[in-house]
Amino acid sequence: MSFKELLKEKILSYGTYFDDDVLEAGLQKFKTIKLNAGDHLINSGDVMSELFIAEKSISRAYRISENGEEQTLWIEPEMSFLTDMESFRRGTTNQMNVQLYEDSDVMYIEREDLVELYAEYHQWSLFGISLAEEYLIYVFKITNMMFANDATSNYQLIAQYYPRFLDIVPLKHIASRLNVTPITISRIRNDKQKKK
Repeated sequence: MSFKELLKEKILSYGTYFDDDVLEAGLQKFKTIKLNAGDHLINSGDVMSELFIAEKSISRAYRISENGEEQTLWIEPEMSFLTDMESFRRGTTNQMNVQLYEDSDVMYIEREDLVELYAEYHQWSLFGISLAEEYLIYVFKITNMMFANDATSNYQLIAQYYPRFLDIVPLKHIASRLNVTPITISRIRNDKQKKK
């Protein structure tokens, strides 16, 4: 399946009905770039004007703490829409970096083009609402799970729902996302392997 077909499928997964010509009008606004593992989609200090989606790469958002350490804010699977929502919506300076773990084609749409689609096509504006709603649900769900569970339970959720993370994402980034030390994650991983 081509990247464009995957993008179409992803957009339709938000539950919005599209006439074929209306959907195509929006898909034509997306541009494609190629990025390598380790490249950044977003850099701290930028003002975000793009909504990205990486075809084949897991990505992570991180910030640099006051003591100079990287703090992983989130890790997302391939084919996830990526941006700093506050910067994208309000035109404020972005506070995080978003980095790819793998080589990938990346599609993006400029905010100006997306807003034009919202104004011109009711179906695209419904997609925008659905995207925002899903983002809010996801953020609340993940936040609640992270606070309600211990590190072992959160690691098990990653293993269950995002097993590729454990093969691609460095242990220190998973530990940072779960707000534990890499040693704690190593222990959890070792305990899990002993039980097999």
